[in-house]
Amino acid sequence: MNQRPISLQRITNALIALVILVYFLIVAKALLIPLAFGFLFALVLLPVCDFFERFIPNRIIAILLTFITVLLPLLGIFFFFGYEFIRLVDSIPSIEVQLKKGINNIINWTQENLDLGVEELTQWVQQNLTTLIEAPLSFLTNSLSSSTTLIAGLVLSALYTFFILWYRSSFRNFFIYQFGSSTREEADTLLNDIQRVMQEYLSGLGLVMLILGVLNSSGLWLIGIKYAPFWGFLGAFLAIIPYIGTTLGGILPFLYALATTGTFWQPAAVVLLYWGVQQLEGNVITPKVVGSSVQINPLAAILALIAGGLIWGIAGLILAIPAMAALRVILSHIDYFKPISELLGEHLYSNHQIFKEKYDSERFRVINFFRNLGPAPEQNAREEEE
Repeated sequence: MNQRPISLQRITNALIALVILVYFLIVAKALLIPLAFGFLFALVLLPVCDFFERFIPNRIIAILLTFITVLLPLLGIFFFFGYEFIRLVDSIPSIEVQLKKGINNIINWTQENLDLGVEELTQWVQQNLTTLIEAPLSFLTNSLSSSTTLIAGLVLSALYTFFILWYRSSFRNFFIYQFGSSTREEADTLLNDIQRVMQEYLSGLGLVMLILGVLNSSGLWLIGIKYAPFWGFLGAFLAIIPYIGTTLGGILPFLYALATTGTFWQPAAVVLLYWGVQQLEGNVITPKVVGSSVQINPLAAILALIAGGLIWGIAGLILAIPAMAALRVILSHIDYFKPISELLGEHLYSNHQIFKEKYDSERFRVINFFRNLGPAPEQNAREEEE
């Protein structure tokens, strides 16, 4: 065999680079998070900007028109949610008192009608009732108190978005011409693939959120819950955080129904509504609308969410899935890492034979990335003989 020896130096350098990268992501998150959102926003706005540039040669004017086109409906949504949010926050103290009464009523009814032997659990719930209630309600109050930071981050992301759209041709050429002439076409294809995946995912996600908002709001209105559009679209917006957001989006209107309705069937109906919508979203809406744009299996998605949450918190949870999708596209263009790209793919279970049928070749070995860059030992021997 003419394999090059494994280089411990390359392995060490790779591990050191990984540690430095994670440390940099954590330390510089105040800079990187708005920049990451700026890239995502730029990808979303790029088709609109390209449309305006067909008729307006001045790119700055085209970008400004793109911002105006997108911001006008967003400002309307922002003022609607802000108004509803302020009204809701003003009533939180009374809601908390009513919520305690509602939970106590449920506990008393359970003890009177069901012999479940849950005295210790009931006592624990009653002792920690305030903490249990304040945990989800603090989500709303903390959101209000951190609104200044949120607005500052959005303004900075919008500024980054503007400059990314303005200089996008230069950024693209800079990236492509970092490669040799023989690989520039592959680099251009890589950028196109990342752009396509991100745009399909983000546009599909926006449509899914709209559908979820309409379904949630309609269901809550039929149940008789006040502020139905607010709760419905809040749950839809929180769905941008996979798994966690959907659950939180259902807990908040459930607690509100428990505190304000005075009945048992309405809070139960809220739970059934969000459970049904979640099943519909996971099995029908998202597969049909978003499709296989990200092409990531659930295990890879969960690992990405955990890593994103640990490094960047809530922002990391939002950015984890598109970041993993982009990473998978990059790996699929490098021979060493094409098998790893398949490991991240959504069809991992059904494509288990692909590693034998397609990647059983020396150039697809991941270990080759950690071998010496010099010639193989047999080649050195032949050169010495000559």
